[in-house]
Amino acid sequence: MMKRAGAMAVQALLAVTVMTGCGSGDNSLAVKEPQGQTTTPQPGTPGSEQVRGKDLLKRLDATASEANEAREITTFLDANLKKADVKTADRMLLRLEQYYDQLLPEANADFKRMLEQPGTAEKLRDLGLPLDVNKIQNDDTLKQWLLRQTEGKLALDTNGEGDFYWKIDYEALQKAYASFASDDLKAYLSIRAAESNKTFFDDGRLLIGRGELADRMLQAENYLTSYPSGHRRTEIKALYVDYMEQYIHGYRYDAVDESTMKLLPAVKRSYEQLVKQHPDTKTAQIVEEYLEEINRNKDVIYHPGKKGESVIGDPKRNIGEFWSGLRGRIDAAFHATKQQLEGRDKK
Repeated sequence: MMKRAGAMAVQALLAVTVMTGCGSGDNSLAVKEPQGQTTTPQPGTPGSEQVRGKDLLKRLDATASEANEAREITTFLDANLKKADVKTADRMLLRLEQYYDQLLPEANADFKRMLEQPGTAEKLRDLGLPLDVNKIQNDDTLKQWLLRQTEGKLALDTNGEGDFYWKIDYEALQKAYASFASDDLKAYLSIRAAESNKTFFDDGRLLIGRGELADRMLQAENYLTSYPSGHRRTEIKALYVDYMEQYIHGYRYDAVDESTMKLLPAVKRSYEQLVKQHPDTKTAQIVEEYLEEINRNKDVIYHPGKKGESVIGDPKRNIGEFWSGLRGRIDAAFHATKQQLEGRDKK
Protein backbone atom coordinates (compact mmCIF):
# COMPACT_ATOMS: atom_id res chain seq x y z
CA MET A 1 0.00 0.00 0.00
CA MET A 2 -0.41 1.89 7.50
CA LYS A 3 -0.17 3.97 10.58
CA ARG A 4 -2.61 6.68 10.18
CA ALA A 5 -2.12 10.43 10.38
CA GLY A 6 1.53 9.75 9.54
CA ALA A 7 1.22 6.79 7.20
CA MET A 8 -1.80 8.03 5.33
CA ALA A 9 -0.03 11.34 4.96
CA VAL A 10 2.80 9.46 3.33
CA GLN A 11 1.34 6.28 1.85
CA ALA A 12 2.99 6.07 -1.03
CA LEU A 13 1.13 4.78 -1.31
CA LEU A 14 -1.23 5.66 0.47
CA ALA A 15 -2.38 9.00 0.89
CA VAL A 16 0.39 11.74 0.75
CA THR A 17 3.67 11.32 -1.08
CA VAL A 18 6.77 13.47 -1.08
CA MET A 19 6.57 15.30 -4.35
CA THR A 20 9.31 16.77 -6.50
CA GLY A 21 7.40 18.66 -9.22
CA CYS A 22 8.02 18.67 -12.95
CA GLY A 23 11.45 20.16 -12.67
CA SER A 24 12.07 20.91 -16.33
CA GLY A 25 12.96 24.27 -17.80
CA ASP A 26 11.68 25.66 -21.07
CA ASN A 27 14.11 24.74 -23.88
CA SER A 28 12.27 26.56 -26.66
CA LEU A 29 14.33 28.84 -28.89
CA ALA A 30 13.90 32.57 -28.34
CA VAL A 31 13.83 34.97 -31.28
CA LYS A 32 16.20 37.90 -30.77
CA GLU A 33 14.61 41.30 -31.17
CA PRO A 34 16.43 44.08 -33.07
CA GLN A 35 18.49 46.30 -30.80
CA GLY A 36 16.62 49.25 -29.37
CA GLN A 37 13.26 47.51 -29.52
CA THR A 38 11.31 45.77 -26.81
CA THR A 39 8.40 43.46 -27.36
CA THR A 40 5.55 42.68 -25.02
CA PRO A 41 4.11 39.22 -25.71
CA GLN A 42 0.59 39.43 -27.03
CA PRO A 43 -2.24 37.20 -25.81
CA GLY A 44 -2.32 33.87 -27.62
CA THR A 45 1.39 33.81 -28.53
CA PRO A 46 3.85 31.21 -27.20
CA GLY A 47 5.75 33.99 -25.44
CA SER A 48 2.69 35.14 -23.57
CA GLU A 49 1.94 31.60 -22.39
CA GLN A 50 5.47 31.28 -21.05
CA VAL A 51 5.27 34.60 -19.23
CA ARG A 52 1.78 33.90 -17.93
CA GLY A 53 2.81 30.44 -16.75
CA LYS A 54 5.83 31.74 -14.83
CA ASP A 55 3.69 34.45 -13.26
CA LEU A 56 1.03 31.94 -12.17
CA LEU A 57 3.61 29.66 -10.60
CA LYS A 58 5.24 32.58 -8.82
CA ARG A 59 1.91 33.74 -7.44
CA LEU A 60 1.00 30.19 -6.43
CA ASP A 61 4.25 29.84 -4.50
CA ALA A 62 3.63 33.17 -2.79
CA THR A 63 0.13 32.09 -1.81
CA ALA A 64 1.38 28.77 -0.46
CA SER A 65 4.18 30.38 1.52
CA GLU A 66 1.63 32.37 3.53
CA ALA A 67 -1.12 29.71 3.67
CA ASN A 68 -2.27 28.35 6.99
CA GLU A 69 -4.85 26.00 5.49
CA ALA A 70 -5.07 24.02 2.28
CA ARG A 71 -8.20 25.87 1.19
CA GLU A 72 -6.15 29.05 0.66
CA ILE A 73 -4.18 27.23 -2.02
CA THR A 74 -7.14 25.48 -3.63
CA THR A 75 -8.99 28.80 -3.75
CA PHE A 76 -6.10 30.18 -5.81
CA LEU A 77 -6.24 27.16 -8.12
CA ASP A 78 -10.01 27.48 -8.50
CA ALA A 79 -9.56 31.03 -9.72
CA ASN A 80 -6.43 30.62 -11.83
CA LEU A 81 -6.07 27.14 -13.32
CA LYS A 82 -8.34 28.13 -16.18
CA LYS A 83 -5.77 30.77 -17.14
CA ALA A 84 -2.96 28.22 -17.43
CA ASP A 85 -1.77 26.19 -20.39
CA VAL A 86 -1.59 22.42 -19.84
CA LYS A 87 2.12 22.41 -18.98
CA THR A 88 1.65 25.09 -16.34
CA ALA A 89 -1.51 23.43 -15.01
CA ASP A 90 0.48 20.22 -14.48
CA ARG A 91 3.14 22.11 -12.56
CA MET A 92 0.54 23.82 -10.40
CA LEU A 93 -1.09 20.51 -9.51
CA LEU A 94 2.23 18.85 -8.79
CA ARG A 95 3.15 21.70 -6.49
CA LEU A 96 -0.22 21.36 -4.78
CA GLU A 97 0.82 17.88 -3.68
CA GLN A 98 4.03 19.35 -2.27
CA TYR A 99 2.00 21.84 -0.26
CA TYR A 100 -0.25 19.08 1.08
CA ASP A 101 2.85 17.28 2.27
CA GLN A 102 3.79 20.36 4.26
CA LEU A 103 0.30 21.24 5.54
CA LEU A 104 -1.21 17.84 6.38
CA PRO A 105 0.99 17.00 9.38
CA GLU A 106 0.06 20.27 11.07
CA ALA A 107 -3.61 19.90 10.15
CA ASN A 108 -3.66 16.44 11.72
CA ALA A 109 -1.78 17.70 14.79
CA ASP A 110 -4.39 20.47 15.23
CA PHE A 111 -7.13 17.92 14.72
CA LYS A 112 -5.68 15.60 17.34
CA ARG A 113 -5.67 18.43 19.87
CA MET A 114 -9.31 19.19 19.04
CA LEU A 115 -10.28 15.57 19.49
CA GLU A 116 -8.74 15.57 22.95
CA GLN A 117 -11.36 18.08 24.06
CA PRO A 118 -14.17 16.39 26.03
CA GLY A 119 -16.96 15.11 23.80
CA THR A 120 -15.43 16.10 20.46
CA ALA A 121 -14.45 12.62 19.27
CA GLU A 122 -17.84 11.27 20.35
CA LYS A 123 -19.62 13.87 18.20
CA LEU A 124 -17.80 12.57 15.14
CA ARG A 125 -18.29 8.90 15.97
CA ASP A 126 -22.00 9.51 16.42
CA LEU A 127 -22.20 10.58 12.77
CA GLY A 128 -21.37 7.08 11.57
CA LEU A 129 -19.89 6.35 8.15
CA PRO A 130 -19.59 7.94 5.69
CA LEU A 131 -18.82 11.01 7.76
CA ASP A 132 -20.93 14.07 6.98
CA VAL A 133 -19.65 17.04 8.96
CA ASN A 134 -22.72 19.08 8.00
CA LYS A 135 -24.68 16.96 10.48
CA ILE A 136 -22.66 18.12 13.49
CA GLN A 137 -24.91 19.88 15.97
CA ASN A 138 -24.26 22.23 18.89
CA ASP A 139 -20.60 22.84 18.02
CA ASP A 140 -20.32 25.39 15.24
CA THR A 141 -16.61 25.96 15.88
CA LEU A 142 -15.79 22.32 15.19
CA LYS A 143 -18.18 22.18 12.25
CA GLN A 144 -16.74 25.25 10.53
CA TRP A 145 -13.15 24.13 11.06
CA LEU A 146 -13.95 20.75 9.51
CA LEU A 147 -15.73 22.37 6.57
CA ARG A 148 -12.72 24.59 5.90
CA GLN A 149 -10.55 21.49 5.58
CA THR A 150 -12.92 19.92 3.07
CA GLU A 151 -12.82 23.16 1.06
CA GLY A 152 -9.09 22.50 0.81
CA LYS A 153 -9.84 19.19 -0.92
CA LEU A 154 -9.09 17.13 2.19
CA ALA A 155 -11.17 14.16 3.31
CA LEU A 156 -11.86 12.96 6.84
CA ASP A 157 -11.30 9.25 7.40
CA THR A 158 -10.90 6.72 10.20
CA ASN A 159 -8.50 3.85 10.73
CA GLY A 160 -9.21 0.39 12.06
CA GLU A 161 -8.92 1.61 15.64
CA GLY A 162 -11.52 4.32 15.10
CA ASP A 163 -9.02 7.19 15.06
CA PHE A 164 -9.80 10.12 12.76
CA TYR A 165 -7.32 11.73 10.37
CA TRP A 166 -7.19 13.96 7.29
CA LYS A 167 -5.99 12.77 3.91
CA ILE A 168 -5.92 14.18 0.38
CA ASP A 169 -9.32 13.89 -1.30
CA TYR A 170 -8.11 12.83 -4.72
CA GLU A 171 -11.62 12.37 -6.01
CA ALA A 172 -12.30 16.05 -5.24
CA LEU A 173 -9.05 17.02 -6.97
CA GLN A 174 -9.98 14.90 -9.97
CA LYS A 175 -13.43 16.46 -10.31
CA ALA A 176 -12.17 20.00 -9.86
CA TYR A 177 -8.90 20.00 -11.76
CA ALA A 178 -8.43 17.02 -14.11
CA SER A 179 -9.95 18.89 -17.07
CA PHE A 180 -7.03 21.35 -16.95
CA ALA A 181 -4.30 18.69 -16.77
CA SER A 182 -2.37 16.58 -19.26
CA ASP A 183 -3.44 13.01 -20.00
CA ASP A 184 -0.57 11.89 -17.79
CA LEU A 185 -1.91 13.66 -14.70
CA LYS A 186 -5.53 12.81 -15.54
CA ALA A 187 -4.59 9.12 -15.43
CA TYR A 188 -2.65 9.64 -12.21
CA LEU A 189 -5.55 11.42 -10.49
CA SER A 190 -7.93 8.65 -11.56
CA ILE A 191 -5.73 6.00 -9.93
CA ARG A 192 -5.34 8.03 -6.77
CA ALA A 193 -9.06 8.80 -6.60
CA ALA A 194 -9.92 5.09 -6.54
CA GLU A 195 -7.46 4.48 -3.72
CA SER A 196 -8.54 7.60 -1.85
CA ASN A 197 -12.19 6.51 -1.94
CA LYS A 198 -11.42 3.06 -0.58
CA THR A 199 -8.03 1.87 0.59
CA PHE A 200 -7.38 -1.59 -0.82
CA PHE A 201 -5.65 -3.11 2.23
CA ASP A 202 -5.46 -2.57 5.98
CA ASP A 203 -4.72 -4.52 9.13
CA GLY A 204 -3.65 -7.64 7.23
CA ARG A 205 -6.83 -7.85 5.14
CA LEU A 206 -7.94 -6.91 1.66
CA LEU A 207 -10.68 -4.29 1.87
CA ILE A 208 -11.78 -4.75 -1.74
CA GLY A 209 -12.53 -7.82 -3.83
CA ARG A 210 -9.79 -9.52 -5.83
CA GLY A 211 -11.55 -8.54 -9.04
CA GLU A 212 -11.41 -4.87 -8.11
CA LEU A 213 -7.81 -5.26 -7.02
CA ALA A 214 -6.99 -6.76 -10.43
CA ASP A 215 -8.66 -3.78 -12.12
CA ARG A 216 -6.56 -1.37 -10.06
CA MET A 217 -3.38 -3.25 -10.98
CA LEU A 218 -4.25 -3.06 -14.66
CA GLN A 219 -5.03 0.65 -14.40
CA ALA A 220 -1.66 1.23 -12.75
CA GLU A 221 0.05 -0.87 -15.42
CA ASN A 222 -1.62 1.20 -18.13
CA TYR A 223 -0.17 4.35 -16.57
CA LEU A 224 3.31 2.84 -16.39
CA THR A 225 3.25 1.63 -19.98
CA SER A 226 1.53 4.71 -21.44
CA TYR A 227 3.75 7.25 -19.68
CA PRO A 228 7.28 5.81 -19.41
CA SER A 229 8.52 9.20 -18.19
CA GLY A 230 5.29 10.11 -16.39
CA HIS A 231 5.27 12.77 -13.69
CA ARG A 232 4.26 10.22 -11.06
CA ARG A 233 5.80 7.03 -12.44
CA THR A 234 7.71 6.32 -9.21
CA GLU A 235 4.61 6.66 -7.04
CA ILE A 236 2.41 4.53 -9.30
CA LYS A 237 5.12 1.89 -9.62
CA ALA A 238 5.26 1.64 -5.81
CA LEU A 239 1.47 1.36 -5.65
CA TYR A 240 1.50 -1.33 -8.35
CA VAL A 241 4.02 -3.34 -6.32
CA ASP A 242 1.78 -3.07 -3.25
CA TYR A 243 -1.22 -4.21 -5.29
CA MET A 244 0.60 -7.15 -6.83
CA GLU A 245 2.09 -8.35 -3.54
CA GLN A 246 -1.32 -8.49 -1.91
CA TYR A 247 -2.90 -10.06 -4.99
CA ILE A 248 -0.23 -12.75 -5.15
CA HIS A 249 0.32 -13.55 -1.48
CA GLY A 250 -2.04 -11.63 0.80
CA TYR A 251 -3.28 -15.00 2.01
CA ARG A 252 -3.37 -15.21 5.76
CA TYR A 253 -7.09 -14.67 6.21
CA ASP A 254 -9.18 -15.50 3.20
CA ALA A 255 -7.40 -17.40 0.44
CA VAL A 256 -6.22 -20.77 1.76
CA ASP A 257 -8.07 -23.82 3.04
CA GLU A 258 -6.31 -24.41 6.34
CA SER A 259 -7.27 -28.10 6.38
CA THR A 260 -5.40 -28.79 3.12
CA MET A 261 -3.14 -25.72 2.77
CA LYS A 262 -4.49 -25.38 -0.76
CA LEU A 263 -5.41 -22.15 -2.48
CA LEU A 264 -9.17 -21.70 -2.51
CA PRO A 265 -10.71 -22.43 -5.94
CA ALA A 266 -12.28 -18.96 -6.14
CA VAL A 267 -8.91 -17.29 -5.72
CA LYS A 268 -7.28 -19.48 -8.33
CA ARG A 269 -10.16 -18.76 -10.73
CA SER A 270 -9.55 -15.03 -10.27
CA TYR A 271 -5.97 -15.56 -11.45
CA GLU A 272 -7.08 -17.66 -14.41
CA GLN A 273 -9.69 -15.09 -15.43
CA LEU A 274 -7.17 -12.26 -15.34
CA VAL A 275 -4.78 -14.20 -17.56
CA LYS A 276 -7.55 -15.12 -19.98
CA GLN A 277 -9.10 -11.67 -20.20
CA HIS A 278 -5.89 -9.61 -20.34
CA PRO A 279 -3.29 -11.92 -21.93
CA ASP A 280 -1.12 -9.17 -23.40
CA THR A 281 -0.48 -7.33 -20.13
CA LYS A 282 2.58 -7.49 -17.93
CA THR A 283 0.28 -8.24 -15.01
CA ALA A 284 -1.15 -11.32 -16.71
CA GLN A 285 2.32 -12.57 -17.63
CA ILE A 286 3.44 -12.42 -14.00
CA VAL A 287 0.24 -14.05 -12.73
CA GLU A 288 0.52 -16.79 -15.37
CA GLU A 289 4.03 -17.59 -14.18
CA TYR A 290 2.69 -17.80 -10.64
CA LEU A 291 -0.09 -20.15 -11.73
CA GLU A 292 2.56 -22.49 -13.10
CA GLU A 293 4.08 -22.72 -9.61
CA ILE A 294 0.65 -23.27 -8.04
CA ASN A 295 -0.12 -26.06 -10.51
CA ARG A 296 3.26 -27.64 -9.84
CA ASN A 297 2.18 -28.05 -6.20
CA LYS A 298 -1.35 -29.15 -7.05
CA ASP A 299 -2.58 -25.90 -5.45
CA VAL A 300 -0.81 -26.41 -2.11
CA ILE A 301 0.63 -23.09 -0.92
CA TYR A 302 1.86 -23.72 2.65
CA HIS A 303 3.36 -26.43 4.77
CA PRO A 304 1.22 -27.20 7.84
CA GLY A 305 2.16 -25.21 10.91
CA LYS A 306 3.75 -26.62 14.03
CA LYS A 307 1.27 -28.01 16.49
CA GLY A 308 0.63 -25.59 19.32
CA GLU A 309 2.29 -22.70 17.45
CA SER A 310 0.41 -21.94 14.24
CA VAL A 311 -2.04 -23.53 11.85
CA ILE A 312 -0.19 -22.36 8.75
CA GLY A 313 3.53 -22.95 8.33
CA ASP A 314 6.07 -21.65 5.82
CA PRO A 315 5.17 -21.45 2.15
CA LYS A 316 6.22 -24.28 -0.13
CA ARG A 317 9.73 -23.70 -1.41
CA ASN A 318 8.86 -22.75 -4.98
CA ILE A 319 6.02 -20.50 -3.79
CA GLY A 320 8.27 -18.75 -1.29
CA GLU A 321 10.91 -18.22 -3.97
CA PHE A 322 8.32 -16.71 -6.29
CA TRP A 323 7.14 -14.35 -3.58
CA SER A 324 10.66 -13.22 -2.68
CA GLY A 325 11.48 -12.64 -6.35
CA LEU A 326 8.24 -10.83 -7.18
CA ARG A 327 9.64 -7.31 -7.04
CA GLY A 328 12.48 -8.32 -9.32
CA ARG A 329 9.99 -9.69 -11.86
CA ILE A 330 8.02 -6.45 -11.73
CA ASP A 331 11.16 -4.32 -12.11
CA ALA A 332 12.31 -6.38 -15.08
CA ALA A 333 8.92 -6.24 -16.81
CA PHE A 334 8.45 -2.51 -16.52
CA HIS A 335 12.07 -1.57 -17.08
CA ALA A 336 11.93 -3.41 -20.40
CA THR A 337 8.65 -1.71 -21.28
CA LYS A 338 10.05 1.72 -20.46
CA GLN A 339 13.11 1.13 -22.63
CA GLN A 340 10.98 -0.10 -25.53
CA LEU A 341 8.65 2.89 -25.41
CA GLU A 342 11.47 5.40 -25.05
CA GLY A 343 13.27 3.81 -27.99
CA ARG A 344 10.09 3.97 -30.06
CA ASP A 345 9.62 7.64 -29.23
CA LYS A 346 13.15 8.48 -30.43
CA LYS A 347 12.52 7.01 -33.89
